[in-house]
Amino acid sequence: MSLVAERSGLLEPLREFVKVYRKPVWGTCAGMILLAEEANRTKKGGQELIGGLDVRVKRNHFGSQTESFSTPLSLPFLGDPTPFYGYFIRAPIVEHILPPTTPASSLENNTADTVTAPSKKPINDVAASFTSPDEVRILGRLTPSKLTTTEEDAKLGITSPSEGRIVAVEQGNCFGTSFHPELGSDIRIHKWWLEKVVEKVETKRRLEAES
Repeated sequence: MSLVAERSGLLEPLREFVKVYRKPVWGTCAGMILLAEEANRTKKGGQELIGGLDVRVKRNHFGSQTESFSTPLSLPFLGDPTPFYGYFIRAPIVEHILPPTTPASSLENNTADTVTAPSKKPINDVAASFTSPDEVRILGRLTPSKLTTTEEDAKLGITSPSEGRIVAVEQGNCFGTSFHPELGSDIRIHKWWLEKVVEKVETKRRLEAES
């Protein structure tokens, strides 16, 4: 995705859309990787990032295409206890929530293949109000199970839902999911996101009118 965006001249416009104008944007799977400020296990030669979410993601956490799976998820932000089935296809996970004052190079697990998104300032105070460095919200974790737990997870002792790998996050104008909601028939996340977009647009208009 990043290669296509770069070759087609869309990479910088997308960065401006997300980080300068702070428009609402949702990235799923590879899209969440693009929205991350940092990414590990990048392909040979690295990967361009857009940024917007103060997280570090790990690409292909569960392995290759043959390790793809679907599993029920508990997503309290939907306001409905009914499990939501997520489809994980060569999926990433959120490895770290990045502290705003900590240099990336000082964090554990920083490796030679870690890439970082370029920084960009919001166009004005209204755009800046849509996010702050310390408000990444964890919206979903993957419940550890035989299906979803990798050898690395087992070594780290990840055994309870509260310790499960992070697979959904929100910060300001950005929303990211490791899984593909569009592959199932459950539209609750899409409904929730559309409502958030409307809310953000209305808030932006109000703030602009007041400024």
